[in-house]
Amino acid sequence: MKGIKATILVMLVLMGVHGFSQNNVKAYARLDSSAIMIGDQINMELGIKIPENFVVDWPRYTDTVTSRILVVKRHNIDTAKSDGNLILSQRYTITSFDSGYFEIPPSRFTFHPKGDTSKKYMANTNTLFLLVNTPVVDTTKAFKPIIGPAQEPYTFAEIFPWIVLGLIVIGLIVFLIWYIRKRKKKQPVFARKPKPALPPDVAAIAKLDDLRLAKIWQQGKIKKYYTALTDIMRTYFEGRFLFDAMEMTSDEILAILKDKNINDEAMNKIKDVLRSADLVKFAKARPSPLENDVSLNHCVDFVKETKPVPVVNHVHPAANGPAKETVTKESN
Repeated sequence: MKGIKATILVMLVLMGVHGFSQNNVKAYARLDSSAIMIGDQINMELGIKIPENFVVDWPRYTDTVTSRILVVKRHNIDTAKSDGNLILSQRYTITSFDSGYFEIPPSRFTFHPKGDTSKKYMANTNTLFLLVNTPVVDTTKAFKPIIGPAQEPYTFAEIFPWIVLGLIVIGLIVFLIWYIRKRKKKQPVFARKPKPALPPDVAAIAKLDDLRLAKIWQQGKIKKYYTALTDIMRTYFEGRFLFDAMEMTSDEILAILKDKNINDEAMNKIKDVLRSADLVKFAKARPSPLENDVSLNHCVDFVKETKPVPVVNHVHPAANGPAKETVTKESN
């Protein structure tokens, strides 16, 4: 009795597997067309319908389906769901360069329940047939000349690298010309951006302080001292009063300054400095140490007396708003 029960149990299990593979799983294969011309391309589709709780091991075709049928492109696997089942499909673009009637054997799918690889099942697709025809050649007619490759217009993607290369070459040529000109003029290739110019009075005071610290006249260089002193003041005249003081004599400078509304004390101080400088440079005079210091102090006083002074005008009440005040940049 035990042997009979075991045999019946095995038969029921086998019947259950057979029923499952026949009723719940369906594998298929189909072609877009059953006949092509040699070298043409068509799609071959493989698919399987299977319950959702199963995992499928897909048949793989790499370069060929058979020795006569080649794989041109393998597409992605598409997945769909229907009534608790998965419908999986994949397309292969195939071709053949041999003429004849070819058989495509069934493709085999293997599958198993999720999380249980001990139970594996198989399903095969149907057999396919493909007829590959060759064009009919009329041998009674003369051969036609071979047509050359068709000329396709260039695309922007093909032209763009050449445009970039051309711009780079032009940029290098321009840079080389600019570099050669800089070298010929003995100018620095990359110069720092110049700092904003100081106001004339600030620059003059700074230079006068530097001259004081240099102690030039104390070293016996009287002419050099007065030359530097008057150069500083001439530069100040140009920046403050806007005339070409560097190319003028002392008398010409004093004549212009006389019309600049400068107070008498400041005019007398700068007049003494210019007169002393002329005597040193042209008459070889040698002022006393006190006169040397006084000349520099007179220049400092002149700059301070004549530097631009911001002036705030009287406050004017606005017609429909708060009072406003007007500020001028400087006063001479």
